[in-house]
Amino acid sequence: MELAKLIPIFFLSAGLLFGQEKPSDMTEAEFKEGLAVLARLGAVNTFLKDSSDVHLEPQSLNRFFTDRIYQRLEGNAYFGYRWNEGFTCSEKIVSIDELNDLTGTAGTAYRKALELALDAAKYQIKTDAACRIGLSIVGIESRQTDRTIPGVLVEAYFRNASTKKSFFIRFGAGSPRGLAGAIQLSAEMLAAELEKRRGE
Repeated sequence: MELAKLIPIFFLSAGLLFGQEKPSDMTEAEFKEGLAVLARLGAVNTFLKDSSDVHLEPQSLNRFFTDRIYQRLEGNAYFGYRWNEGFTCSEKIVSIDELNDLTGTAGTAYRKALELALDAAKYQIKTDAACRIGLSIVGIESRQTDRTIPGVLVEAYFRNASTKKSFFIRFGAGSPRGLAGAIQLSAEMLAAELEKRRGE
């Protein structure tokens, strides 16, 4: 995850977008790099053609999601890849059906973080809820280097047991606060994604 470099560029680029001109303290090269980052952040591509995980992290594939799902996922490496086959759920009651940890290192911590994130978003967790969550931790980066920050890679689904329609997402979250911070951020992002789908 090269987020450590991209985050400052993103905020500079966002300022450029709204300011309509290059700040005087930016070089032309920084300005162009910022615009290129903005273009990548807004891109929508198919997962199998766009994601470096297909070539660099093949061990993270086909252990939770199936090829049918991977073929339909769209998005980008910065915000994740999604496919909605028609999932909606108006209730704020949810069941965590399954939480797999293929890395064997973070399952318990992720479950606790997800329960806290759902509680903060005012969701009740009940085993018989129509709105169901399943997820798998498919990758972990525990080191911070010049090119990486600690992070977690997740595949998750939301399913409405009544309509039999699902939403699928594969995304990574990293944090300079360490793996615990990355897990918390990932769980909060997943809860926010559920809330967004509730409103559709």
